Amino acid sequence: MRKLLLIICFIGSASWLGAQSGTPKKITLFTNVQVFDGTTDRLLNRDVLVEGNLIKAVSEEPLAVIQTDNVTIIDGQGMTLMPGLIDSHTHLNMYKTGSLHEFEGTTWEEIGARAAAFAQEMLAMGFTTIRDMGGAHVGLKNVIDEGLLDGPRIYAAGGFVSQTSGHGDFGMLTQRKGETNMERLEIARVVDGRDEVLEGVRRNYALGAVYTKVMVSGGVTSLKDPIYASQFSDDELSAAVETAEDWGSYVAVHVFQNPDLKRSLELGVKVIDHGLNISEENMKLLVEKGAFFSPNLTALAPEALLHPAHQDPDFPSTKKFMTLREQSTNLTAYVKKYKPKMVFNSDYVLLTGVPYRQCMDFTKFHMAREFGNFWALQTLTVNGGELAKLTGPGNPYAEGDLGVIKEGAYADILIVEGNPLEDIKVIGASDKWFGAEPREQDVPSIKLIMKDGKIYKNTLE
Repeated sequence: MRKLLLIICFIGSASWLGAQSGTPKKITLFTNVQVFDGTTDRLLNRDVLVEGNLIKAVSEEPLAVIQTDNVTIIDGQGMTLMPGLIDSHTHLNMYKTGSLHEFEGTTWEEIGARAAAFAQEMLAMGFTTIRDMGGAHVGLKNVIDEGLLDGPRIYAAGGFVSQTSGHGDFGMLTQRKGETNMERLEIARVVDGRDEVLEGVRRNYALGAVYTKVMVSGGVTSLKDPIYASQFSDDELSAAVETAEDWGSYVAVHVFQNPDLKRSLELGVKVIDHGLNISEENMKLLVEKGAFFSPNLTALAPEALLHPAHQDPDFPSTKKFMTLREQSTNLTAYVKKYKPKMVFNSDYVLLTGVPYRQCMDFTKFHMAREFGNFWALQTLTVNGGELAKLTGPGNPYAEGDLGVIKEGAYADILIVEGNPLEDIKVIGASDKWFGAEPREQDVPSIKLIMKDGKIYKNTLE
């Protein structure tokens, strides 16, 4: 009762003070909800109070507020209230069908419009925060933050940092360094030697990046590098790490090969993206270093063999893909044994609309199938929120925590119909991939989407 009275008094005084200043804070009270808070493996019967863009209280006791024009009370009808989802590996500026070469004839006008569509798509799926792992700066982020466009929070790495003939060298074979559209648009940075790495990474920070993405191994979709290729010298990679640390931030690496993975961790890299064929020795090292692990798990799902791009066994990317799968049979066992700090990684490029939705829905399901619903939900919420903090003093969203339901956290909230700890499909997951029934942008089981205290969807009746 004391807490109830305090909340009533607080809201009353806050409303009065806001009225005096002419800018009353919006108050939202969620009642009759079961809360998944991001850290607890069961649902909690709580009321949740939001003031402005932050969660003000999470209470075991019923809360009440004084009804004013800026107060909204939402009855959750016994459904699950949970944090907004976080995708820690996306590519905003690659929301496009076709091939990488088609970017050579693509204008910023089209790329920007597609990125805006991508942002709206992600928010509609319940993703209130995304980490762009190369290709995007902060233009779209700024537009979203100003409230001019619906979309998630964006943590941007800036342009891909790649060596010549590396995973981020997207030019055609007839093009030399600096001649490609991707470089002109600063989506990719092809740099060689310590000095060029320093310049490229610094340029990303000048344009608003909050962390650094470096390619240190070959990739599957790239055309110029074999999957086994080791990229960037220790001196070059150290230059990137030193620069990121100068900004109080960190380096994440695209990596597959175990020697590259090991030296990355030893040189101070904080996040391993991909790393599907990680050795047991390197998994132990990753955990000892306190680094984050961000694997794109669906590459190893049996269903991935049905991907249209992998039906020709002689296609170069298919050969790389099959080699990677053969090298990665122990990943699930190592994750379960060593329990690294793992985040959700979708990494879908060159897909739009229905195919993109099918991939994303299946990725949520596959994460839960491999490691259980609670683990999957943590990769999608609290773990992604902890990774966001690695951006240090440059963190663009440092006012509150992300990925959790607790006092002082950002009011990024979903209400879903059902218990995601028991049925992962209530957050839009699907056990089918390519054969999935096409759906519209809306995810019906997600009844409410709030980001930064603003409600973007509410289908509660």
